[in-house]
Amino acid sequence: MATSNTEKSPGNWLHFLYKFFTSFKLATLVLVLLTFITLFGTLAQVNHGLVASKRFYFDSWFLWYSIKEVDGSFTPVFPFAPGGMLLMVILFTNMLMGAIVKVKKRLRGIGLLISHSGMLLLLAGGFVSHKFGTDGFIALYPGMKSSKVESYREWQLELIPVNDADKAEKAFVIPTEALNALRLNQEKVFPMPDLPFDVKINSYAANSSPIPTSAPMSAQVEGKEIDGFKLANQELSKKAEQNLPGAYVEFVPKEGGDPIEAILWSGSAKFDPKEKNMPFQFRVGDQRFAAQLAKKTWRVPYEIELDEFIFERHPGTGVAKEYRSRITRFEEGKESQSLDIRMNEPMRYGGYVFFQESFGPPDAPAGQMYSQFAVANNPADQWPLIAVSITGLGLLIHFCMSLNKFVSRTRKSNKKKAEAA
Repeated sequence: MATSNTEKSPGNWLHFLYKFFTSFKLATLVLVLLTFITLFGTLAQVNHGLVASKRFYFDSWFLWYSIKEVDGSFTPVFPFAPGGMLLMVILFTNMLMGAIVKVKKRLRGIGLLISHSGMLLLLAGGFVSHKFGTDGFIALYPGMKSSKVESYREWQLELIPVNDADKAEKAFVIPTEALNALRLNQEKVFPMPDLPFDVKINSYAANSSPIPTSAPMSAQVEGKEIDGFKLANQELSKKAEQNLPGAYVEFVPKEGGDPIEAILWSGSAKFDPKEKNMPFQFRVGDQRFAAQLAKKTWRVPYEIELDEFIFERHPGTGVAKEYRSRITRFEEGKESQSLDIRMNEPMRYGGYVFFQESFGPPDAPAGQMYSQFAVANNPADQWPLIAVSITGLGLLIHFCMSLNKFVSRTRKSNKKKAEAA
């Protein structure tokens, strides 16, 4: 019995976990699984698009086997394989414990120690980019100025009190995460402590289109008719930024009375910088409000103004030859700075990178086009370069030390053979 208790002691379990997570076989298995995950994730982009494939294969802890419901949603049944996130955490743990802890702390092991530190930094950089990196865009016509970045594919429900001067006040937001957690035909009430009403969402579709009831196809659309329209659920687009969510919403007054019903559709939001949003407006008591599905936004710590957008086509075609933007950057407490942003020459400043992404409208004359900038904020932007440099340095040191050891051993061997002769 004493032997059995010893085998089950916490010390032995810790030793077993240590041996397991530092195992070379575990590292090999994880790398093989990551190879398959990468292969299947890449192939899945053909039918499901980049964002959906990335979310399923690489951002998940487990790959769930799912059953498709009648409403088009998926119900997870059981995990049948580890996802990319779990595999990367296991690989990081294996390298940390197996390489950093087990590598002999002698001079001859310094190269391996340095190279594995670089690989750990590379893995850590990927995690930081995934959790804390943001990407969005700013679109401007010449003369327009802004610091507000819009998301490509994240939408939120905004509730905006409107004052007597017909100006919008502070917006109250139901965030992207709360909306994405809803399923088609699922009802949920969102209490709004600072507003005289609560919000009840009767159904939320990640991609939808309003159909007038006068159209013959409306007979095939389930859902309530509101103001002569129904909301039709659509298949998700392979390009996630093309999905236009919509919702059946009720605004329920807290002091009683009939709820106010509406169909909110993201297609009512602006897609051209000169366009204005078309929110649903309503009254609760004496107060006016506006409600809309709008893209998630955030601000950079400075403003940019588009001075000129330069667009050139290849002669005799509509194909773009070159396009670039001349901008002025304004930052509080500093002098304004003028510069150009080209396709392969982004602006890097204040932790943000502005890329020349696109333009529009496509058929407008060059002087009447807007310029669109992709805006990325990645705290680990330079980590891959640093990590590769560290890894390369470690491998170089290890190679030089191994070469020196080999040459030294060869000389000793030759010397012994010469003395024996």
